Amino acid sequence: MKKIILTAALLASTLPIWSAARYSELPAPLDGSMSLYDFNATEPSALPDSLTAVHIDYVARHGARYLTSESKLKSCEKALQTARERGSLTQKGKDFMKLLESVRSNTGGQWGLLSDIGKEQEWRLGREMARMFPTVFSRDEAARKNGSATGYDAGTSVESVASYVPRVVQTMDIFTVAIADEYPGIDTQSASGHAYDRLTRFFVTDKAYDAWRKSGAWKSVYDDFVARHISTAPALRLVGNHSGLSDNELRKLTYDIYKVLQGMRAASLPAPTDEWMSEAEYRACWEATNLEKYFQYSISPLSELPAEGAKSLLYRLLGNSVDFSDDALGRGLTGVFGHAETLLPFFSLLGVGNPAAPVSDYDALASQWSDAELTPLGANIAVVYAVSASGRKYASMRLNGRNVPPIAGRSDLVVPLADLQDYWLKRLGI
Repeated sequence: MKKIILTAALLASTLPIWSAARYSELPAPLDGSMSLYDFNATEPSALPDSLTAVHIDYVARHGARYLTSESKLKSCEKALQTARERGSLTQKGKDFMKLLESVRSNTGGQWGLLSDIGKEQEWRLGREMARMFPTVFSRDEAARKNGSATGYDAGTSVESVASYVPRVVQTMDIFTVAIADEYPGIDTQSASGHAYDRLTRFFVTDKAYDAWRKSGAWKSVYDDFVARHISTAPALRLVGNHSGLSDNELRKLTYDIYKVLQGMRAASLPAPTDEWMSEAEYRACWEATNLEKYFQYSISPLSELPAEGAKSLLYRLLGNSVDFSDDALGRGLTGVFGHAETLLPFFSLLGVGNPAAPVSDYDALASQWSDAELTPLGANIAVVYAVSASGRKYASMRLNGRNVPPIAGRSDLVVPLADLQDYWLKRLGI
């Protein structure tokens, strides 16, 4: 696959001169759900040599992308233009307007699509999956290396579905081609569209959940958090003291500034974050977005609707595991590609990567629940089915390249498949 890499020199030529000379980047995890996937955290498989991996269920978020639209740019520009008309716009405000135009020009009409970083992420994720679990894709590794078709089982395939959103389709296609590049001749089947909304976009199709997500009882708690934590100072440094903007409007501008800055690294752009905010100010913005996502997409003291919405995905995994128990599930990978909004409720339903109990101290949430850790760009969860020499069936689970216990409350990284099925049935309320 041909990879396109934007060079630092090219970026420097299109961004304001000040950014290359003076800025430094604030900690990457504070980009929240726009954080980049951490390949350095990848662990070897937890499966012992006595088990042979046979099939993988894979559920993933799309890779690193550009901003989805110009909405945040326009929102910032509107506030800055108001300040300019009142003669209150500062030099930093003028510089930020240049930054906004730089983001627009470097995006080049690719709003919402995978960036070059995102494309490389997905290629690497597919390649590393193929190399870590060769027996999933080829029974006879020696035959595969020799180019013999006999290295494949008749049913070996990579079969995936994706949300209709182009960046998700891109993610599925690149990931699949990366595996096929390692195993030429393997069967691949991919499909995308609204037909798969129940799996990939249940946060919209489940009307009760969608209503909660948009305007549930969490909103007043979140608004109070924003009023107490989001500073007006970053906005004031841009618009001055005579902009005519209210405190709420200033906080919104600060938040919009954050929303622009948090996406720059993912778009292969320098991220001059500390030019506009202190680390404490930037962290407060992330903590607010983190709290919002916790309420909208995870089991919380206020609602279990997010987990209810994700049950369609778990039913799919349960069905696949039953097929495997009956020896009907062939070698290969079954994938579902969606969004952060797909994965967070699913993780919550599984009890994976979340606190043992819902968090009620919302000011301390960020130390216990982090969207940056759970759903960075390229986030994924993989259930690996394996067999022993005697035919007994087991399962392990990987979250963003790390081995995690498949059953919440147990420390085992590899569990009998029957135990995992019983646990899933309980999570489904069956």
